[in-house]
Order: sequence, then C-alpha cells, then structure tokens
Amino acid sequence: MARPCAIVGVALLIGVAFTGTALHAGGKLDPVKVQASAGKPDDSGKQTITVQLTIEKGWHVYANPVDHEDLAGTETVVTVKSDGKAVAAKVKYPAGTSHTEKGIGTFKIYEDKVTIQAELAKAPGPLEVSVKFQACDANRCLPSRTVKVNVP
Repeated sequence: MARPCAIVGVALLIGVAFTGTALHAGGKLDPVKVQASAGKPDDSGKQTITVQLTIEKGWHVYANPVDHEDLAGTETVVTVKSDGKAVAAKVKYPAGTSHTEKGIGTFKIYEDKVTIQAELAKAPGPLEVSVKFQACDANRCLPSRTVKVNVP
C-alpha cells in the first residue's frame, strides 16, 4: 500500500512548481544528493564502494529495511553495474531511525547524512552505482526516483 502522502505529494509538487518556492537546480524539488567513490581493491581483489546520501533538513528517505510491510517498496536500494551489466555486491545498509506517523505506524528512515557501503569483486570496467529512494517531508512525498552515479 502506498503511503497516503505520496498521492497528495504529486498535487503539492505541481503547486510548488507554479509558485517557484522550494525549488532547486533544474526547477525540480531535489532534497537528496548522492555521491559515490571507490576504494582500492584489497589483496583478495575485493573493492568497497562508498555511497553518501546527503538529505536536506526536514526531509527523510526510507531505510533498508524499512520495517513496515506497507512501505517495503519504498526502501532505499543500491545496485552496482560494470560495463552496463549488474555486478554482485554485498550492500551494507546502516540501521535506520524509528519514525512514527499517525495512520501509518512506525517505520525506519534515514535523515541528514547516510553512508552505505557495497563490497564487490574488482570489476573490469567503470562502475555505475544506482540509488533508488523516495524522499518525504512532514507534508508530502516526492515520487520515487533512481539516481545514477559513475564511479571511475
């Protein structure tokens, strides 16, 4: 079941676009920034990718795991590709913070700065990290989106 504010969020987003308030670069609401970097492979050939989410004050994204059955499809997910092909990666998500909302219940979120690590065998080519998340504030949720970052 989708979060109630997700439906309202689209209507509010349209209203925000017309008023020009709370807009960021490109004319879109963008409360989450994504960065990724690759560590050097260790002696066994394993490499760690560090993904940093910076979330504006007052906003949150759903943790992984979100710990709420109805919100399972909204949790933050990191995937890695090399040369356009999926790479097996062991992703280590930090524990989320418990958050309670009337009508929904308690679930886990990420706020402020979040570091997610993915461990993988050294890939042959350049890496692409994708982060799927849904950002919400106290009044609305933006549509779920995926941000792709190239990692040399």
